[in-house]
Amino acid sequence: MSKKRFFIISGAALLIVAALAAWIVISNLGLKTVDNEYLMTLPGEWEGAKDFSEGLAAVKIDGKWGYIDTEGNLVVKAIYDGAYNYSEGLAAVRKDGRWGYIDKEGNIVIAFQFDTTYAFSEGMAVYGQGNYYGYINNKGEKVIPADYSEATSFREGVACVKKNSSYGFIDKNGNAVTEITYGASSKVSEGLIAVFSDAGVEALKSGFIDTAGKVVLEPAWYDVKPFSQGLAAAQKEAFTTPWGFIDREGKTVIEGDWDFVESFAGDRAVVHDQTGYYFIDMTGKTVSKAYGKAYSFTPAGLARVATANGAAWNFGFIDKNGNEVIGLRYEGARDFYNGAAAVKDGGDWGFVKADGTELCDFLWDETGDFSEEGIARIQNGDVHGFVKLK
Repeated sequence: MSKKRFFIISGAALLIVAALAAWIVISNLGLKTVDNEYLMTLPGEWEGAKDFSEGLAAVKIDGKWGYIDTEGNLVVKAIYDGAYNYSEGLAAVRKDGRWGYIDKEGNIVIAFQFDTTYAFSEGMAVYGQGNYYGYINNKGEKVIPADYSEATSFREGVACVKKNSSYGFIDKNGNAVTEITYGASSKVSEGLIAVFSDAGVEALKSGFIDTAGKVVLEPAWYDVKPFSQGLAAAQKEAFTTPWGFIDREGKTVIEGDWDFVESFAGDRAVVHDQTGYYFIDMTGKTVSKAYGKAYSFTPAGLARVATANGAAWNFGFIDKNGNEVIGLRYEGARDFYNGAAAVKDGGDWGFVKADGTELCDFLWDETGDFSEEGIARIQNGDVHGFVKLK
Protein backbone atom coordinates (compact mmCIF):
# COMPACT_ATOMS: atom_id res chain seq x y z
CA MET A 1 0.00 0.00 0.00
CA SER A 2 2.78 2.40 0.93
CA LYS A 3 4.62 1.60 -2.29
CA LYS A 4 1.50 2.32 -4.35
CA ARG A 5 0.94 5.59 -2.48
CA PHE A 6 4.55 6.53 -3.21
CA PHE A 7 4.02 6.23 -6.95
CA ILE A 8 0.80 8.27 -6.81
CA ILE A 9 2.56 11.10 -4.95
CA SER A 10 5.51 10.93 -7.36
CA GLY A 11 3.20 11.19 -10.35
CA ALA A 12 1.50 14.24 -8.88
CA ALA A 13 4.86 15.81 -8.16
CA LEU A 14 5.94 15.27 -11.75
CA LEU A 15 2.79 17.00 -12.98
CA ILE A 16 3.48 19.97 -10.69
CA VAL A 17 7.12 20.16 -11.85
CA ALA A 18 6.00 20.00 -15.49
CA ALA A 19 3.48 22.78 -14.91
CA LEU A 20 6.07 24.94 -13.18
CA ALA A 21 8.55 24.34 -16.01
CA ALA A 22 5.92 25.37 -18.56
CA TRP A 23 5.20 28.56 -16.57
CA ILE A 24 8.90 29.39 -16.36
CA VAL A 25 9.35 28.99 -20.13
CA ILE A 26 6.30 31.15 -20.82
CA SER A 27 7.46 33.82 -18.36
CA ASN A 28 10.84 33.99 -20.11
CA LEU A 29 9.41 34.64 -23.56
CA GLY A 30 9.59 38.43 -23.10
CA LEU A 31 12.05 40.87 -21.64
CA LYS A 32 12.15 41.05 -17.85
CA THR A 33 11.61 44.63 -16.73
CA VAL A 34 12.38 46.73 -13.68
CA ASP A 35 11.17 50.03 -12.28
CA ASN A 36 12.51 50.92 -8.83
CA GLU A 37 14.37 53.76 -7.12
CA TYR A 38 17.56 52.99 -9.07
CA LEU A 39 16.59 51.69 -12.51
CA MET A 40 13.86 51.71 -15.13
CA THR A 41 13.45 49.69 -18.30
CA LEU A 42 13.17 51.75 -21.48
CA PRO A 43 10.10 51.01 -23.61
CA GLY A 44 10.61 48.63 -26.51
CA GLU A 45 11.74 45.07 -27.18
CA TRP A 46 14.14 44.44 -30.04
CA GLU A 47 15.56 41.53 -32.06
CA GLY A 48 19.04 42.98 -31.55
CA ALA A 49 20.60 45.98 -29.83
CA LYS A 50 23.96 47.72 -29.54
CA ASP A 51 25.35 50.05 -26.89
CA PHE A 52 24.40 53.71 -26.74
CA SER A 53 26.86 56.16 -28.24
CA GLU A 54 26.40 59.91 -28.66
CA GLY A 55 22.80 59.64 -27.46
CA LEU A 56 21.61 56.94 -29.88
CA ALA A 57 21.65 53.13 -30.02
CA ALA A 58 21.19 50.76 -32.95
CA VAL A 59 18.23 48.34 -32.64
CA LYS A 60 16.95 45.57 -34.90
CA ILE A 61 13.31 45.31 -35.99
CA ASP A 62 12.03 42.66 -38.43
CA GLY A 63 15.58 41.94 -39.57
CA LYS A 64 16.51 45.60 -40.21
CA TRP A 65 18.48 48.11 -38.13
CA GLY A 66 17.52 51.60 -37.01
CA TYR A 67 18.31 53.84 -34.02
CA ILE A 68 16.51 54.87 -30.82
CA ASP A 69 17.10 57.81 -28.49
CA THR A 70 17.62 57.73 -24.71
CA GLU A 71 13.84 57.58 -24.11
CA GLY A 72 13.40 54.53 -26.33
CA ASN A 73 11.88 56.41 -29.27
CA LEU A 74 12.74 55.19 -32.77
CA VAL A 75 14.36 58.25 -34.37
CA VAL A 76 16.05 56.65 -37.40
CA LYS A 77 13.87 54.18 -39.31
CA ALA A 78 14.87 50.50 -39.25
CA ILE A 79 15.73 50.09 -42.94
CA TYR A 80 19.39 49.02 -42.85
CA ASP A 81 21.00 45.59 -43.15
CA GLY A 82 23.83 46.53 -40.78
CA ALA A 83 24.61 49.38 -38.39
CA TYR A 84 27.49 50.58 -36.23
CA ASN A 85 27.58 53.04 -33.32
CA TYR A 86 27.66 56.78 -33.89
CA SER A 87 31.06 58.45 -33.75
CA GLU A 88 31.73 62.13 -34.41
CA GLY A 89 28.08 62.55 -35.41
CA LEU A 90 28.03 59.85 -38.09
CA ALA A 91 27.13 56.15 -38.11
CA ALA A 92 28.16 53.55 -40.67
CA VAL A 93 25.16 51.64 -42.09
CA ARG A 94 24.81 48.97 -44.78
CA LYS A 95 22.20 48.75 -47.53
CA ASP A 96 22.11 46.51 -50.60
CA GLY A 97 25.54 45.11 -49.73
CA ARG A 98 27.32 48.48 -49.51
CA TRP A 99 28.27 50.69 -46.58
CA GLY A 100 27.77 54.43 -46.20
CA TYR A 101 27.18 56.93 -43.40
CA ILE A 102 24.15 58.73 -41.98
CA ASP A 103 23.76 61.62 -39.54
CA LYS A 104 21.63 61.58 -36.39
CA GLU A 105 18.48 62.53 -38.33
CA GLY A 106 18.97 59.56 -40.66
CA ASN A 107 20.11 61.67 -43.62
CA ILE A 108 22.61 60.00 -45.95
CA VAL A 109 25.83 61.99 -45.64
CA ILE A 110 28.21 59.61 -47.43
CA ALA A 111 26.76 57.41 -50.19
CA PHE A 112 26.64 53.61 -50.02
CA GLN A 113 29.80 52.66 -51.89
CA PHE A 114 32.20 50.78 -49.62
CA ASP A 115 32.78 47.07 -49.00
CA THR A 116 33.58 47.80 -45.35
CA THR A 117 33.70 50.88 -43.14
CA TYR A 118 34.68 51.77 -39.59
CA ALA A 119 33.97 54.52 -37.06
CA PHE A 120 35.29 58.04 -37.52
CA SER A 121 38.21 59.16 -35.38
CA GLU A 122 39.85 62.57 -35.63
CA GLY A 123 37.79 63.34 -38.72
CA MET A 124 38.91 60.24 -40.63
CA ALA A 125 37.51 56.72 -41.09
CA VAL A 126 38.94 53.51 -42.49
CA TYR A 127 37.15 52.17 -45.57
CA GLY A 128 37.68 48.87 -47.36
CA GLN A 129 37.63 47.91 -51.03
CA GLY A 130 38.18 44.21 -51.47
CA ASN A 131 41.01 43.17 -49.18
CA TYR A 132 42.62 46.61 -48.97
CA TYR A 133 41.98 49.66 -46.83
CA GLY A 134 42.27 53.41 -47.07
CA TYR A 135 40.82 56.51 -45.40
CA ILE A 136 37.96 58.93 -46.07
CA ASN A 137 37.17 62.27 -44.45
CA ASN A 138 33.74 63.23 -43.08
CA LYS A 139 32.68 64.45 -46.54
CA GLY A 140 33.26 61.00 -47.99
CA GLU A 141 36.34 62.03 -49.96
CA LYS A 142 38.92 59.28 -50.39
CA VAL A 143 41.84 61.15 -48.88
CA ILE A 144 44.13 58.11 -48.71
CA PRO A 145 43.77 55.32 -51.32
CA ALA A 146 43.01 51.75 -50.31
CA ASP A 147 46.60 50.52 -50.61
CA TYR A 148 47.03 48.78 -47.26
CA SER A 149 46.26 45.24 -46.11
CA GLU A 150 45.59 46.54 -42.57
CA ALA A 151 44.76 50.01 -41.26
CA THR A 152 43.94 51.41 -37.81
CA SER A 153 42.03 54.51 -36.75
CA PHE A 154 43.87 57.81 -36.43
CA ARG A 155 45.07 58.75 -32.98
CA GLU A 156 47.07 61.86 -32.13
CA GLY A 157 47.35 62.58 -35.86
CA VAL A 158 48.83 59.28 -37.05
CA ALA A 159 47.61 55.80 -37.99
CA CYS A 160 49.32 52.43 -38.22
CA VAL A 161 49.13 50.65 -41.58
CA LYS A 162 50.40 47.38 -43.01
CA LYS A 163 51.92 46.83 -46.44
CA ASN A 164 53.98 43.92 -47.78
CA SER A 165 53.89 42.14 -44.38
CA SER A 166 55.36 45.11 -42.49
CA TYR A 167 53.91 48.01 -40.49
CA GLY A 168 54.49 51.73 -40.43
CA PHE A 169 52.75 55.03 -39.69
CA ILE A 170 51.16 57.67 -41.90
CA ASP A 171 49.69 61.13 -41.33
CA LYS A 172 46.26 62.36 -42.43
CA ASN A 173 47.53 63.23 -45.90
CA GLY A 174 48.87 59.73 -46.41
CA ASN A 175 52.48 60.82 -46.01
CA ALA A 176 54.81 58.34 -44.36
CA VAL A 177 55.73 59.30 -40.81
CA THR A 178 57.97 56.24 -40.68
CA GLU A 179 59.11 53.71 -43.23
CA ILE A 180 56.86 50.64 -43.39
CA THR A 181 59.47 48.29 -41.98
CA TYR A 182 58.25 47.34 -38.51
CA GLY A 183 57.31 43.81 -37.50
CA ALA A 184 54.17 44.55 -35.46
CA SER A 185 51.49 47.19 -35.12
CA SER A 186 51.09 49.55 -32.21
CA LYS A 187 49.20 52.69 -31.16
CA VAL A 188 50.03 56.18 -29.99
CA SER A 189 49.92 56.82 -26.26
CA GLU A 190 51.09 60.01 -24.56
CA GLY A 191 52.74 61.13 -27.79
CA LEU A 192 54.90 58.02 -28.17
CA ILE A 193 54.50 54.90 -30.31
CA ALA A 194 55.88 51.47 -29.42
CA VAL A 195 57.64 49.98 -32.46
CA PHE A 196 58.93 46.49 -33.03
CA SER A 197 61.72 45.34 -35.32
CA ASP A 198 60.83 43.13 -38.29
CA ALA A 199 62.74 40.10 -37.04
CA GLY A 200 62.12 36.61 -35.72
CA VAL A 201 60.51 36.14 -32.33
CA GLU A 202 63.77 35.52 -30.50
CA ALA A 203 65.46 38.54 -32.10
CA LEU A 204 62.58 40.97 -31.71
CA LYS A 205 63.62 44.38 -30.44
CA SER A 206 61.32 47.18 -29.30
CA GLY A 207 61.62 50.90 -28.73
CA PHE A 208 59.64 54.14 -29.11
CA ILE A 209 59.22 56.87 -31.71
CA ASP A 210 57.23 60.10 -31.53
CA THR A 211 54.38 61.12 -33.84
CA ALA A 212 56.84 62.82 -36.20
CA GLY A 213 58.70 59.53 -36.67
CA LYS A 214 61.73 60.58 -34.61
CA VAL A 215 63.35 57.80 -32.57
CA VAL A 216 62.95 58.68 -28.88
CA LEU A 217 64.11 55.40 -27.34
CA GLU A 218 66.30 53.14 -29.46
CA PRO A 219 65.10 49.49 -29.74
CA ALA A 220 66.70 47.96 -26.64
CA TRP A 221 63.97 45.72 -25.21
CA TYR A 222 62.43 42.47 -26.28
CA ASP A 223 58.90 43.72 -25.63
CA VAL A 224 57.23 46.92 -24.45
CA LYS A 225 53.72 48.19 -23.80
CA PRO A 226 52.34 51.69 -24.48
CA PHE A 227 53.18 54.53 -22.10
CA SER A 228 50.58 55.28 -19.47
CA GLN A 229 50.94 57.85 -16.70
CA GLY A 230 54.51 58.49 -17.80
CA LEU A 231 55.68 54.87 -17.53
CA ALA A 232 55.83 51.92 -19.94
CA ALA A 233 56.09 48.23 -19.15
CA ALA A 234 59.23 46.70 -20.66
CA GLN A 235 60.92 43.30 -20.82
CA LYS A 236 64.64 43.27 -21.62
CA GLU A 237 65.19 39.78 -23.04
CA ALA A 238 62.85 37.18 -24.53
CA PHE A 239 61.36 34.80 -21.95
CA THR A 240 64.40 35.06 -19.65
CA THR A 241 64.05 38.36 -17.83
CA PRO A 242 61.14 39.73 -15.78
CA TRP A 243 59.02 42.73 -16.67
CA GLY A 244 59.57 46.15 -15.18
CA PHE A 245 58.66 49.77 -15.94
CA ILE A 246 60.70 52.45 -17.71
CA ASP A 247 60.32 56.24 -17.87
CA ARG A 248 60.43 58.42 -21.00
CA GLU A 249 64.24 58.50 -20.88
CA GLY A 250 64.39 54.69 -20.96
CA LYS A 251 65.51 54.37 -17.36
CA THR A 252 64.15 51.42 -15.40
CA VAL A 253 62.30 52.97 -12.46
CA ILE A 254 60.34 49.93 -11.18
CA GLU A 255 61.87 46.47 -11.02
CA GLY A 256 60.24 43.23 -9.98
CA ASP A 257 60.12 39.50 -10.61
CA TRP A 258 57.00 39.56 -12.76
CA ASP A 259 56.25 37.34 -15.77
CA PHE A 260 53.27 39.52 -16.76
CA VAL A 261 52.26 43.15 -16.22
CA GLU A 262 49.60 45.57 -17.43
CA SER A 263 50.05 49.29 -18.06
CA PHE A 264 49.29 51.69 -15.22
CA ALA A 265 45.70 52.88 -14.81
CA GLY A 266 44.62 55.03 -11.90
CA ASP A 267 48.13 54.95 -10.37
CA ARG A 268 47.96 51.13 -10.13
CA ALA A 269 49.21 48.30 -12.34
CA VAL A 270 48.34 44.61 -12.43
CA VAL A 271 51.39 42.34 -12.11
CA HIS A 272 51.78 38.57 -11.93
CA ASP A 273 54.26 36.18 -10.36
CA GLN A 274 54.07 32.69 -8.90
CA THR A 275 51.71 33.88 -6.14
CA GLY A 276 49.08 35.18 -8.59
CA TYR A 277 47.84 38.56 -9.84
CA TYR A 278 48.10 41.64 -7.63
CA PHE A 279 48.51 45.41 -7.80
CA ILE A 280 51.46 47.75 -7.34
CA ASP A 281 51.54 51.55 -7.04
CA MET A 282 53.78 53.87 -9.06
CA THR A 283 56.70 53.31 -6.71
CA GLY A 284 56.51 49.54 -7.18
CA LYS A 285 55.00 48.94 -3.74
CA THR A 286 52.51 46.04 -3.47
CA VAL A 287 49.07 47.39 -2.51
CA SER A 288 46.86 44.29 -2.64
CA LYS A 289 46.95 40.59 -1.95
CA ALA A 290 47.25 38.09 -4.80
CA TYR A 291 44.23 36.81 -6.70
CA GLY A 292 43.54 34.21 -9.38
CA LYS A 293 42.40 37.00 -11.72
CA ALA A 294 42.76 40.78 -11.61
CA TYR A 295 41.82 43.57 -14.01
CA SER A 296 42.95 47.18 -14.31
CA PHE A 297 41.33 49.97 -12.32
CA THR A 298 38.64 52.05 -14.02
CA PRO A 299 37.96 55.76 -13.40
CA ALA A 300 35.47 54.65 -10.72
CA GLY A 301 38.48 53.74 -8.54
CA LEU A 302 37.56 50.05 -8.33
CA ALA A 303 39.09 46.96 -9.92
CA ARG A 304 37.65 43.51 -10.57
CA VAL A 305 39.35 40.57 -8.88
CA ALA A 306 38.47 36.88 -8.61
CA THR A 307 39.45 33.71 -6.78
CA ALA A 308 38.96 30.16 -8.01
CA ASN A 309 35.98 28.19 -6.74
CA GLY A 310 36.53 24.74 -8.19
CA ALA A 311 36.06 25.11 -11.94
CA ALA A 312 34.26 28.42 -11.41
CA TRP A 313 35.28 31.87 -10.14
CA ASN A 314 34.09 34.21 -7.42
CA PHE A 315 34.29 37.88 -8.45
CA GLY A 316 34.35 41.05 -6.40
CA PHE A 317 35.92 44.52 -6.38
CA ILE A 318 38.76 46.18 -4.49
CA ASP A 319 39.71 49.83 -3.97
CA LYS A 320 43.17 51.29 -4.57
CA ASN A 321 44.32 50.32 -1.08
CA GLY A 322 43.46 46.68 -1.71
CA ASN A 323 40.31 46.68 0.44
CA GLU A 324 37.59 44.33 -0.78
CA VAL A 325 34.78 46.87 -0.92
CA ILE A 326 32.44 44.45 -2.73
CA GLY A 327 32.97 40.90 -1.54
CA LEU A 328 33.97 38.08 -3.87
CA ARG A 329 30.49 36.60 -4.13
CA TYR A 330 29.52 36.85 -7.80
CA GLU A 331 29.78 34.23 -10.56
CA GLY A 332 30.73 36.93 -13.05
CA ALA A 333 31.39 40.65 -13.13
CA ARG A 334 32.23 43.46 -15.52
CA ASP A 335 33.99 46.74 -14.83
CA PHE A 336 32.36 49.80 -13.31
CA TYR A 337 31.18 52.44 -15.75
CA ASN A 338 29.16 55.51 -14.84
CA GLY A 339 28.55 54.38 -11.29
CA ALA A 340 27.45 50.78 -11.78
CA ALA A 341 28.77 47.37 -12.83
CA ALA A 342 27.09 44.27 -14.23
CA VAL A 343 27.36 41.23 -11.91
CA LYS A 344 26.13 37.65 -12.22
CA ASP A 345 24.51 35.46 -9.58
CA GLY A 346 22.46 32.27 -9.91
CA GLY A 347 23.09 32.20 -13.66
CA ASP A 348 21.54 35.64 -14.28
CA TRP A 349 22.89 39.18 -14.50
CA GLY A 350 22.01 42.32 -12.57
CA PHE A 351 23.79 45.50 -11.50
CA VAL A 352 25.57 46.78 -8.40
CA LYS A 353 26.64 50.27 -7.27
CA ALA A 354 30.15 51.13 -6.10
CA ASP A 355 29.02 50.93 -2.45
CA GLY A 356 27.82 47.35 -2.97
CA THR A 357 24.11 48.15 -3.26
CA GLU A 358 22.42 45.81 -5.73
CA LEU A 359 20.25 47.90 -8.04
CA CYS A 360 17.75 45.17 -8.87
CA ASP A 361 17.15 41.41 -8.83
CA PHE A 362 19.23 39.20 -11.10
CA LEU A 363 16.93 39.10 -14.11
CA TRP A 364 18.78 38.87 -17.42
CA ASP A 365 20.66 36.32 -19.51
CA GLU A 366 23.10 38.99 -20.71
CA THR A 367 23.81 42.66 -20.02
CA GLY A 368 26.13 45.36 -21.29
CA ASP A 369 27.93 48.15 -19.47
CA PHE A 370 26.38 51.51 -18.65
CA SER A 371 27.12 54.09 -21.32
CA GLU A 372 27.81 57.79 -20.78
CA GLU A 373 24.05 58.24 -21.08
CA GLY A 374 23.57 55.93 -18.06
CA ILE A 375 21.94 53.20 -20.17
CA ALA A 376 22.87 49.51 -20.44
CA ARG A 377 21.76 46.72 -22.77
CA ILE A 378 19.78 43.78 -21.33
CA GLN A 379 18.72 40.49 -22.91
CA ASN A 380 16.43 37.54 -22.20
CA GLY A 381 16.65 34.81 -24.82
CA ASP A 382 16.44 36.47 -28.22
CA VAL A 383 14.78 39.62 -26.87
CA HIS A 384 16.89 42.74 -26.29
CA GLY A 385 16.20 45.96 -24.43
CA PHE A 386 17.73 48.65 -22.22
CA VAL A 387 17.72 49.79 -18.61
CA LYS A 388 18.40 53.37 -17.55
CA LEU A 389 19.82 54.73 -14.31
CA LYS A 390 17.46 57.10 -12.48
